[in-house]
Amino acid sequence: MTPVLENNFILTKAMNKKYAKITYRRYHSKWQIVTFIVALVLFAIGFAFVFLRLLVPFIIFIVLGLYVFFMSWNGYLYQAFISYRQMMDYFGNPVEMHVVFYPKFFRVKGSKSNYDFLYSQITDIVELEDMSILIVSAKGIITHGQIIDKKAFTPEELNKYYELLYNRAQG
Repeated sequence: MTPVLENNFILTKAMNKKYAKITYRRYHSKWQIVTFIVALVLFAIGFAFVFLRLLVPFIIFIVLGLYVFFMSWNGYLYQAFISYRQMMDYFGNPVEMHVVFYPKFFRVKGSKSNYDFLYSQITDIVELEDMSILIVSAKGIITHGQIIDKKAFTPEELNKYYELLYNRAQG
């Protein structure tokens, strides 16, 4: 099958961090609310120990509360670090991304194997100024987010990219 379009780019740590932040905030908002409440409860329990004049439990609960609070709002930093290391193992260093678009699917090429995703499996598209994030749900994976670097396209290629995505919604 002949490719319609290719998106080749170096995935930087900054791009991966931006991806992680956007997807974390968008798809983990309920988790963030719950962990924020848990952090507040831990703080309250910690301050209750101040009135009981117990310093060690106070410190333990405050530190736990700070950890949960930090992870609820900035946990994507850890996620970005881990995922980038995994991509370096899979794609090499630097992380060279090769996404090839065909009429019915797109392929993410890796040094060890390729992954094909039908356009019909795209459940969401997150548009940013310099990148698109294609959220895919497919059999065997929970979700996959694929970064597409818009700067790697010429203006004509970018139009063709949007036509492919538009046509997937039509057909």
